[in-house]
Amino acid sequence: MKKTILSICLAALCLLFAATAFAGEGIVSFNTANIEEIMSIEDVDIPESLAQAIVDYRTANGPFKKAEDMIKVPGMTQDFIEELNPQVIDGDVVFDPDAEPALAPSKC
Repeated sequence: MKKTILSICLAALCLLFAATAFAGEGIVSFNTANIEEIMSIEDVDIPESLAQAIVDYRTANGPFKKAEDMIKVPGMTQDFIEELNPQVIDGDVVFDPDAEPALAPSKC
């Protein structure tokens, strides 16, 4: 019983450190961030309605598995996708301010 509790505590601590590492680098997970965290993504003016739609979509449909899944969010446009430049890092779809553009720009 004590080993189980210790294992759970250690796992939680590891997750906390991982989340802190992401936050410290400006990386924002579209699968775990709240509305305020999504709206605070640097250099992208994300309306509250779109941030809410991202949270609502993943709540209803499960986590984003690939960057292209973000276009399914109601209100998401190709322009926002290009600005957000979603990346897959360690199986998570994230905003990484240092990432090279991954998705092709729109043809319009």
